[in-house]
Amino acid sequence: MSRLTSLWISLGLFCTPPLLLLLLTPLLTGPVTQQLLKAKERELLAYQAERNKVLEQDIKAQLLGFKFDCGAEDMALLRNPDYYSRHIRLAGLQPAQGKGCSTLGLGLPQLADIKGTPLSSGFGLTATKRSFGTEQELMVYVKHSGNLAYWILNNSWTHELLHTPCQECFYLEFTHHDPALEHLYFPRGNAAIMGQPHAIKLNHMYERQRVQQTLWAGTALRQYAAEQIRHIGLIIALSLGLLLLAGYWLLRNYRNSLDGLLKLGLQRREFLPFYQPIVDSRTHEVVGHEALIRWRRGENFIPPGVFIDFAERQGLIIPMTEQLVSQVVVDLKLLASPQWVSVNLVAAHVEQTHLQEMLLRLHWPDPQRLTFELTERTPISDMKSAAREMAALGLRGYHFKIDDFGTGYGGFAYLQQLGISRIKIDKMFIDTIGTQDLKRNVLDAIITFGHKSGMEMIAEGVENQGQLDYLAERGVYLIQGYVFAKPMPIAEIANWHPPVKMMKVNPSHPGKHQGMPSTDSKH
Repeated sequence: MSRLTSLWISLGLFCTPPLLLLLLTPLLTGPVTQQLLKAKERELLAYQAERNKVLEQDIKAQLLGFKFDCGAEDMALLRNPDYYSRHIRLAGLQPAQGKGCSTLGLGLPQLADIKGTPLSSGFGLTATKRSFGTEQELMVYVKHSGNLAYWILNNSWTHELLHTPCQECFYLEFTHHDPALEHLYFPRGNAAIMGQPHAIKLNHMYERQRVQQTLWAGTALRQYAAEQIRHIGLIIALSLGLLLLAGYWLLRNYRNSLDGLLKLGLQRREFLPFYQPIVDSRTHEVVGHEALIRWRRGENFIPPGVFIDFAERQGLIIPMTEQLVSQVVVDLKLLASPQWVSVNLVAAHVEQTHLQEMLLRLHWPDPQRLTFELTERTPISDMKSAAREMAALGLRGYHFKIDDFGTGYGGFAYLQQLGISRIKIDKMFIDTIGTQDLKRNVLDAIITFGHKSGMEMIAEGVENQGQLDYLAERGVYLIQGYVFAKPMPIAEIANWHPPVKMMKVNPSHPGKHQGMPSTDSKH
């Protein structure tokens, strides 16, 4: 990949989040506006709950101390800071006899004819008189034996709360559903919002007081929401763009470095085979081995999962396999005859002439001791070319198996079109033995198919005696897995002997001694 291409990719990754933000802003504005409206409603409800609690507590305590004579004690109580809080604009008394008094000193004589019906709690609600279009204030009062106590509440809190987070964004109204209080109506904020397009509202009913609160929002809040999406979203988008950019360059450097390390490993011949034996469970004889590639880095061996996929994408798997096979050919001299070794291939080996050319360079190793397998997990795209190449190698005596049979692409097509008569049963199916997993039925079907078709079968990934017995009862005897041995270097495998495993044998499946070359190598 050229540096110019990397720069274009970098620019695209950095610009993609901001561009997505611009495209998504119209879609996000509505939901964000709704959330802002809900947040404002929660704020109003929380404030009123705290306000009503304080008012109810203070008014009841203050009422108990009034003498209703507007004397020194009443005035002291009216102006007591403990009761004269931010929630009360004015408090006063109007005795049945004599002049009234208030926190301002003199009483308000126009309150003598106050209208309203007290509630069940003994308190009444009314409003101050309208004057020149100004807002009315809510008044709480108590009438007792001709005496009147009243508190004019401070409603400026509504303006304070409605003006955040933006001006003219909300409209609030309280509607009383009690017939005695239907004349009370307290609108606050920008009433024009109700007529705006896309105006939205939330209703909340105070069941105890039978008061409905309606909160409206319109164009101004939508504009504010869009601005917040752009401002906050831009910061997030730019941060995400930088993260994508950093991640891309880190990944690019990593891949470049991994590519370089793999090529250097090929030059230094660092790719070596480990061997996992395949054992005939009836005789406990080793019939063959699977060659598993390992990358030797210093004193450590790196498993294939770290590099194989990358090596395939970079086209390095072909020389890597040749290096592996060349070492296998050398190691065969240390393995007892007629034990064979199976090497895993990728589709490109047989879709093109790579495998023939490799074997030619290795002077055509003994086909009875070197065999190959094709995994079903990765498809062969050019089946005709593959069939032609494999037929040519078959004439020289080389054998092929299908690895991971039943797990991926067209295993039966491989059997029909490529002339393969040997399969490996994948560990995924072996793991279902002793469970209720539905894939166990697939395992049984594969075994039945194998027997009826005269297929040579190898079970891979066998780990315990129960699995070994299950397979033996069904006539599958070629076993690969930890139940016998883990993969080992040539120095260990050359002197290794399988442990004796007692097992159940089903006489109806005598099987055949499958000492022919059997492919089983996963990179």
